[in-house]
Amino acid sequence: MPAPTPTPGPGGFGTVTGSAVAAATAFGQAPAPVGPVEPVRRAAARPLYVPNQLMVKFRAGAPSASASALHDQAGASVIRVMSRLDVHVVRLVPGASAATAMAAYRTSALVEYVEQDTYVYASATPNDPLFSTNQAWHYNQVNLPTAWDVTTGSAAIIVAVLDTGIRDDHPDLAGITAGTNSHNFFNGADDTNYRDPGCPTVAATLLSHGTHVAGTVAAITNNATGVAGVNWGGAAGTKIMAIRVLGEDIPTSQCGVGSMSDVAAGITYAADHGAKVINMSLGGAMGSPTTDTAIDYARNTRGVVIFAAAGNGGCGAGVEYPARNPNVIPVAATGNTSPITPASYSSCGAELTTRGIAAPGGAGSFGVWSTSWSPSAGFVYAGFQGTSMATPHAAGTAALMLTRGIASPATIQSVLRSTAVCPSGFSCPNTQLGAGVINAAAAIGVAPTASRLCAFAGALTGTTITRQSEMRFVSSSGAFTITNAQSGVRSVFLWQDFDNSGTVTPGDAYGQVNGVGIFSGMTTSGINVTVQTRTGGSTVLTVPGGTASCF
Repeated sequence: MPAPTPTPGPGGFGTVTGSAVAAATAFGQAPAPVGPVEPVRRAAARPLYVPNQLMVKFRAGAPSASASALHDQAGASVIRVMSRLDVHVVRLVPGASAATAMAAYRTSALVEYVEQDTYVYASATPNDPLFSTNQAWHYNQVNLPTAWDVTTGSAAIIVAVLDTGIRDDHPDLAGITAGTNSHNFFNGADDTNYRDPGCPTVAATLLSHGTHVAGTVAAITNNATGVAGVNWGGAAGTKIMAIRVLGEDIPTSQCGVGSMSDVAAGITYAADHGAKVINMSLGGAMGSPTTDTAIDYARNTRGVVIFAAAGNGGCGAGVEYPARNPNVIPVAATGNTSPITPASYSSCGAELTTRGIAAPGGAGSFGVWSTSWSPSAGFVYAGFQGTSMATPHAAGTAALMLTRGIASPATIQSVLRSTAVCPSGFSCPNTQLGAGVINAAAAIGVAPTASRLCAFAGALTGTTITRQSEMRFVSSSGAFTITNAQSGVRSVFLWQDFDNSGTVTPGDAYGQVNGVGIFSGMTTSGINVTVQTRTGGSTVLTVPGGTASCF
């Protein structure tokens, strides 16, 4: 309910407009240089099939000698065996016909199925170093600061990021992969070279997609440097298992490309090596029985909750694979608007209605800010846009939920959807936003409160704030308009009552500007209020009239 309208003063009422500005210590991060935002890159015409590469699923107990004879007959050499799935990934000799080879395999009673390997692509690939002052818009949109009052994650939780690899030598990611058995499966590899090498041949300026995604999940937080993560990572925080499955594809001159067989291998490995959450900010047009098998194993046998980007094709395109798999939670993207709306590039589909959720992906001049790197720029903080950026918000929230004992994939999916917020003007669930935008605080079990950043005018006397206006909601962009403000020289306050105590206490977000002239029937504009988190030594301030409930 809105706070009651104050009694008019002798001079009448005026209006105040302005903006909230995050301080260097707000949300545990320092400002970085400001730069432009790289818009999402939509999928152009892209190859579907990996040339001369097949996945052969053998029946259980098939003799290895018989399998080798079949490979010889088909003119194929084995480049990977996924023993957990009984799948051999094979490469045909140059010039061989994939259709002929598959027909040869299908004549054998030892073969359950054979499929041509398909390409999978990162869902966003910016090409310029981008910097931002803060991440407030996308973390406030999913109510993360309130969740952080309860949990910031746990070193016992491992989130696997299947992507281009990450640069864990980035200063804001130090220790993030420690003890996780991170691995490289890109282009048939099977080694520990999981660090993103960039794309030095295709384009050395392209920034690391995987490093950006990993930073959103678990960048080091509360270190007065760079950006914050959904989980507070680092040596003592939530860990990232870097699984490299994407990279530079020189024949197609593209960066952030991989094969579905590499993805299947990565999913299986992550499930067998302790990951409880898998983030796949990637997708392709074609489904894969082998990848379906890997996903089913990870979720149903190993209890892993799996998220994948819905895709960047807009509502004219369907949800991409593997987000289409029924055991994966598809994630759509929202932009920075108030009220919240779907990002125009975010793919739509029935899978979102029945299983999916939405999270911030960026649009227009607003990106999702995180860590990154490129061969030419080195370590940077960058703004990306795409469903790739929305997905780690959801995967990171699931990792927070695990610290609260919400463990099974089905329960995590159900709670995420039941606590999601349906934006004004929409009926959820729907094909654009799924069940709505994730609410991290509600998902981890924080009791619903009226807590959000509010603006009002008044006076501070001693430790008591007397309110002299209505309390108005500060939008996700930081803008506010205070109405029915008593004329005179007042202070303007911004306050988020995180603990719903009705007092300004340590942990609350708070800012104050004094000496603001308010005139009857007029608007005072351009008031910028610096907001920061109250520290443990801050004086408790009383606000008669209850909690910071605003509208």
